[in-house]
Amino acid sequence: MISLEDASLTKKGIVKLSCATDSDSEALAATPKAVHAVMDEVQTKAPLDSPVFTGTPTTPTPPDDAKGLQTANAEFVRKLIAALVGSVPESLDTLQELADALGNDPNFATTITNMIAGKQPLDD
Repeated sequence: MISLEDASLTKKGIVKLSCATDSDSEALAATPKAVHAVMDEVQTKAPLDSPVFTGTPTTPTPPDDAKGLQTANAEFVRKLIAALVGSVPESLDTLQELADALGNDPNFATTITNMIAGKQPLDD
């Protein structure tokens, strides 16, 4: 009788086949059917680079002082906007009210700078 050893990554021998798709065994080889099943499952997953989200994806809410590249979900953004709006007078709590208060001048900083530059110095 011929004695055959089990195969390994470095030597020839008997290879046992497995149709399992969740095995981490180094002693078993996946059948083509198992490989195909895993490939089919992988095709249903989003890519890691620039995935396209569908449905209503959820993310954890970062802390209020987050400064990194964490995903900002709707709750996080609402809290920051509320904090920003809550810190201004009610008469200026929208961008429209602020624009109206500045005379809808898109060059407000330049306008004010020029007005200040045109004033008479106090020491004259």
